[in-house]
Amino acid sequence: MKIQINIPETLDDITLRQYQAFNKFEEPTIDQTLTTFLGISIEQLNRLPAEKIEGYATQINSVFEQDKQFTPTFVLDGVKYGFIPKLDDITYGENKDLTTYLNDFKDMHKAMAVMYRPITQEQRGKYLIEDYEGSAKYSEQMKDAPLSVVLGATVFFYNLMNGLLKAIPNYLEEELSKKENTQVKQTLAQSGVGINQFTHL
Repeated sequence: MKIQINIPETLDDITLRQYQAFNKFEEPTIDQTLTTFLGISIEQLNRLPAEKIEGYATQINSVFEQDKQFTPTFVLDGVKYGFIPKLDDITYGENKDLTTYLNDFKDMHKAMAVMYRPITQEQRGKYLIEDYEGSAKYSEQMKDAPLSVVLGATVFFYNLMNGLLKAIPNYLEEELSKKENTQVKQTLAQSGVGINQFTHL
């Protein structure tokens, strides 16, 4: 009996659910890698031609080397989801949950349910999404989100946080410099008064 397998060609072909299952293996074997990403059982894997196995593993590895691009919207089971349109307007609840869930990939479906929600209005490339009611509302659906969207959003947040962390020291340095300049001016002004009085004498 011929076994039908689907070899992932892009990160769009892998779901978050598959990747979370793969992440549970501390040191994944080739069997675990192939059964997870080809979506087959170990019995089915054992019936595949031996000469093809290495090629399948190489193909799967190459998928993970692809660029991770941020995707603002995507369709899942006929529903169009959109990323939080304006991060400046993020609510306390969204921010708190997102910060918690992004720390561990096993909770990434919950993080995705914070970042992406169904689009309620869309016009000329701009859109609004459902109000946040907690991650539980869409977290199960997000397990079937394409890994391309998940990793793109993760990289986006990583870069955003890195940018903020780099900006904070610069901001503090500027503020400190302003404060020091003010103090120097005050000191010079006070010293100047003394010098003027000495010169007058």
